[in-house]
Amino acid sequence: QARASQLEGQRLVRLEEYDALELAMKVLSDANDELRQRFSPALNQEAARILSALTGGQYQHLTLSRDFSAQAGPGNALPRSALYLSAGTLDQLYLALRLAICQLTLPGIPLVLDDALVTFDDRRMALALDALAELGRERQILLFTCQEREGNYLEGRPGVTRTALRGGGA
Repeated sequence: QARASQLEGQRLVRLEEYDALELAMKVLSDANDELRQRFSPALNQEAARILSALTGGQYQHLTLSRDFSAQAGPGNALPRSALYLSAGTLDQLYLALRLAICQLTLPGIPLVLDDALVTFDDRRMALALDALAELGRERQILLFTCQEREGNYLEGRPGVTRTALRGGGA
């Protein structure tokens, strides 16, 4: 009888813990939904603005859905799934999303990009560097690359400092 009473007490404690966890999960889920509702439109708008700059105005719309699938589209055309974009455009889309997230969550904080444009062809690289230069008016951007082309493209541009790091073997 004493053991049954002890077990019943433990069961009641576990039920209270379960109820508290269930309530906490509901509150967190509601908070997540509210945050998503406030953050998603701003993220979509900022990412679309950046994607437009990265693509020379070719893609002006970008939507990231709840399941993190992306759709992009030009002007008045219907957006299409990122799965149907070229590899180059997809790279531009992902860069636009990363930059938009940084703009919204870490405004003014310096950005460090390491070979972020390595897969871009020369045209896409030029558009991206122009967009980054514009963004550089608001925040410091450190762009590391193992290639010469980015530095060559930006050579002599006001506000851009180029530093070449040369290292020997270990």
